[in-house]
Amino acid sequence: MKNEVNIWLENIYEFLKKELSLLEVEMKNRLSSVTNNKIDLHNVFNYFFDIRGKRLRPILVLLSAGLVRSINSKGLVEKNTQIENEIQLAAALELIHNSSLIHDDIVDESSHRREQITMNHKFNNKIAVLVGDLIYSHAFLIMNDLKFPRISGILSECVEKMCQSEINEIISPYADFEQYIAYLDAKTAKLMSTCCKCGAIISGANETMISALGEFGTNFGITYQLIDDYLDDEQPQKFDVNLLLQAKIYSGKAKKNLENLEDNEHKKHLMNLIRYVMDKQNLKLKSYQDHCI
Repeated sequence: MKNEVNIWLENIYEFLKKELSLLEVEMKNRLSSVTNNKIDLHNVFNYFFDIRGKRLRPILVLLSAGLVRSINSKGLVEKNTQIENEIQLAAALELIHNSSLIHDDIVDESSHRREQITMNHKFNNKIAVLVGDLIYSHAFLIMNDLKFPRISGILSECVEKMCQSEINEIISPYADFEQYIAYLDAKTAKLMSTCCKCGAIISGANETMISALGEFGTNFGITYQLIDDYLDDEQPQKFDVNLLLQAKIYSGKAKKNLENLEDNEHKKHLMNLIRYVMDKQNLKLKSYQDHCI
């Protein structure tokens, strides 16, 4: 029997089944173009992409874009070009996310990710750094093809903030809760906010919708990372804070960001993403209870 956490995400996968299928094809095609039929290079890339993540960043792009598109179209037939642009954008943001994971593993000297030996341990740091750089550059090639200067600017600013935050954390680790939240914002929430904001822009949203969805992405991203830190027992030692309580506060902010947007299926599934994240803690409790039986 599926647990409730998985049901929320499975429902979203089913709702976006067509779009996510197109995304996987696009990612595979992009991988082929990067490796240029060179077997050794293809094997290196394949190793990392064989084990998929949850595709949360593309999902945020597709749900945000779809929400705006549904409001703007009012029953009109969807244009294939519009859907193709959304898939391209989703692919670019997923590539940026994955390249950042490769670089994070090198910086953190991590040996495993997604229950798999990290690329830097499987191959070496030199290969991993260059693969991460190559994936980054390819993401921006996609953005260049899309010809949305505003989105390219937002994406560049996002990558800059992510990198600056990692450097700051190494040089001067956060000393209080406010700095910790700022770190979570830059580490996770900034990219999720960018996904939502750019998804809205590419579908022709007005500034009110762009702002609302961008703020939703920020608060959703902070909620996500707070829950992840709790599940990974990464409670900050420098200050006493209840991560679950803080996650509830930020999830409430995320819900509020959406309340003035017109109701539709895409909005419903954005709300379900919040439920998915907040219910992840139940997995930890259930796992502990099963272990004690």
